[in-house]
Order: sequence, then C-alpha cells, then structure tokens
Amino acid sequence: MAKIILSIKTYVLLAFICSTSLAQSPPIINSKPILDSDEIEQQTANQTLGPMDVIRLVDAPDHLSSIQLIQNRFRIDEHVDDIVMVFFRKYGSAPLILIRPDGSKLYAPTIEQVEGQWYDDLTFDMIQLKKPMVGPWQVVGNITPDSKIMVLSDVQLKAEPLPSLLFSGEIIKLTASLLNGGKPIQYANFSDVVQLDVTFLSTNNNEYQNFAADSVKVAQFKDDGQGFDERRKDSVFTGEFKLNVASGEWVPSLFLDLGLFNRELLLDPVILHPVPFDVQVDTALDDNELHSLNISANTELINFSSFAFSGEIFYPTGESQRFSIPEEETDKKQFMLFNYGAGTYKVKLSAFGKNKNGRDMMIHIPEYSFNIAASTPVVADTPDLEAQLAEQIMQPVPEPAEPKMSATSIMLIIVGCNLVIFILAFILIKYGFLAKTPFWKQIPVAKLKFWSKKKSQNKNETKQENQLMDDFSSESDDIIDLTLPEET
Repeated sequence: MAKIILSIKTYVLLAFICSTSLAQSPPIINSKPILDSDEIEQQTANQTLGPMDVIRLVDAPDHLSSIQLIQNRFRIDEHVDDIVMVFFRKYGSAPLILIRPDGSKLYAPTIEQVEGQWYDDLTFDMIQLKKPMVGPWQVVGNITPDSKIMVLSDVQLKAEPLPSLLFSGEIIKLTASLLNGGKPIQYANFSDVVQLDVTFLSTNNNEYQNFAADSVKVAQFKDDGQGFDERRKDSVFTGEFKLNVASGEWVPSLFLDLGLFNRELLLDPVILHPVPFDVQVDTALDDNELHSLNISANTELINFSSFAFSGEIFYPTGESQRFSIPEEETDKKQFMLFNYGAGTYKVKLSAFGKNKNGRDMMIHIPEYSFNIAASTPVVADTPDLEAQLAEQIMQPVPEPAEPKMSATSIMLIIVGCNLVIFILAFILIKYGFLAKTPFWKQIPVAKLKFWSKKKSQNKNETKQENQLMDDFSSESDDIIDLTLPEET
C-alpha cells in the first residue's frame, strides 16, 4: 500500500513539474504544422510535408499567424529558413533590439544584408530574418502591452472587380482587403500606417484616345474610418474616387506598400467611355429674354430618362444659383438661366441615373462655360464729304503753338547761369578782395583822365552842333506872306 501511495505522489510531482516548465517556456517558431484529423489522413495518403515559415503554439489546435510574447521572449526552431515578423511598440518610441540565443544583438541601422532586412516605423518594426539562429530570442524595447508577434506568411491583396461599363467622370466605389494567410489582419497598429494607392495604367492601344498616356493616380485609401471607409482598422479599404481621366482602355492597379515589401494587384482592363452627355446653351437675343441650358444624351449606353441633374451657375456679376432638373421622359433636359448681360457664364453639373444595364451611376460633367459679347453701339449717319471739307475750310487755321521748353533745357540753363555767377564771384574775390592790390587799382590813372577828357570834348561838340541847328531853325521861321487880300 505504501508503495502505491509513493508511486502516486511521484506521478503527481512529475505532472506538476512538466506543466510548470511548459507554462514558463517561450513560444516556439516551428515549421511543423499542427493538423486536424482530416489533414492527418490527407498527409498519410500523400506521405509528403514541406517546411512552412509560420509561428505556431505548442499543441495549438488551429493555424495561428501571431503569438503572445512571454517576458518578451520567443523561440525559433531548426526548420525556419526565412521569416518576416512585425513587433508593435508605443508611438514614436525607438526601434527595438533583438538578442540572439548566443547573447549577440541585432540593431535596425546595422543589420547586414545577409542576415535580413529591418523596417522601422512610428508604431512598429518589420523584421525579415534569413536563416535565423535556432533557440530562444529576446526583444528589448518599448513594446505595447499585450503585444503579439505578427508573422507575415502569405500577405495578399484582394479587391472586388470594377463594373464592366464605365464612363469618364464617373464616381466609383471600390472595396479591397488585406489578408495574411487568407484571413484579414486584425491589428489596429498595423492598419494605421498602411495605405492603398489606386492608379490607372494605359494599355497603349492606338485605337483609343489614351494611347501613350501617362499613368494617373486616381485615389489613395486608408483604413481609418474617414471619408467613405466603412470601419476603421478592419483591414478593409472602402472608398470612392472620380474617374477624372481621359476615355480609353485602362488597367486599374492597386498598390500597397508594407515597408520591406509591397503588393500590387492588377485588375482586368476596362474601357472608359466618354462623358455620355452634350451640354449647350441657346443665348437670348434680347436683354429681356432668358438663356436656355440644354442637356441631351450622346450615346445609347445610358437610360437618359432616368437621369436627374444637379448643378450651379456662376453669373458674370459674381452671383451664383443652385438648380436641379428632375427625371423626365424627354430626349432633352432644359433649364432657363437669368440674363445678366455681357460676360462669362460657368455651369457645373452632376448627373444621377442608370446605365443600360440598370446600374446606378453618378457622373461629374466637366465645367461648361459660354460668353456673351457686349452689344455694339449704333453709329449715326455721317454728313457728305463735301460739306465736311467746306466746314474745315471756313474754320480759321490755328496758329502753331510755341514749342515749350523741355525740363532738361531749363535745367541746363539754370546750371549754366549758376556756373557763370560762380566763376565771376571767384575772380572778384581772388583778384579783388583777397589780392594785395585789387585789379581795379592796377588800371593806369592817365588812361582814366584821357578817357574822361575825351568824353567831355565829345559832349561839348554835341552841344555846339545842337546850337547851330537851333539857330538855323529860327532863321527859317521868318517867311514872307504872299497871300492876296480878299476882294470887297
């Protein structure tokens, strides 16, 4: 009996030690799959099994692409040749440090190309390891609580196909999903930095208008719940974009950049038809009339009677008017516009209806503008040329106006006069006031006396001549009166 009790205690102790060691052992990166009964039967039939670079828990019942870190440790076994892992850390923190089983360290800036690649972002580190060392690894860094290692084994981009009948200017809704191992990636931090670019590539078919056209990026989606994205961080990208590209044959491309690698999904080629509407305006002939805006279909690919229109008109006065045109069973939609006279009128339109297949559509029509020229004033009848010529002859000829002196000439005269005055003043001061003997004292006195005497003689001679003339005139006044007396 004592032996039986002792053996039971021994088994209980061994069971307790095994359970404790399993609880404390780090998770293992193992390439050996854990299979259910159906898979075991299939494997037994095929008798083949290749290595798979995925993380699995010991005795885990299902396939897992992530694992909970235990004291920031995990284990890689001998079957792993290449693995890509994503570690999530706090926003803006420094990149992590990986410690190998032998104690050596791996850093993001210094990792060798033969060892792998390292991409660090604001919230995560994506690390690719080539032929990693077997054994327990350790992670050092500011890892987020309850963080898990996400192993990217088979990342795929899946999208719904675009409609077969598309038009230029149409607004399209697109849904794409990011999958890892066939399942959506359920990591919010990873979705924060992933964005999806939608680009249209020309097929270079010379039968279409977009021959040799450049690629056009039409949209960029984020899994942030903004805009047309239905749910944030669910690895499903939902959005709407406008096909603001030329008509022709295009290949839609969905591109996803994940740092170390990217995924591109090329959809089937689509033919983009031109805008299916013609817009024209019948301008008013009189200022009191209205302008007529007319919209008609230019193709049978749409159900024109099902379309309603919404738009806005911008008048030359700066005013604007919103308007709408309801569905009508007519071949032409019409709306009357106010007449604000001369200037440029601009019309923006959006159409809502169905195509010939019954699919609902929303099309943005390019802006339409028209210009109203100003009215030409009426010129009065001109008179005859002969009457105009006679009137010009009778008018006095105006005297030519004296040419006005230019400002440059006036300035030159002023400068010249000032220069002459300055020279005279300089001579007077230097050779007059500042000289030992002024120049006026250096003139000989004899010459002055001769000049004054000669001047007095000239005056006396002038007086004598005047006296002689007076005497002659007095003598000539004594004339004899020869007139006869009057008869009595």
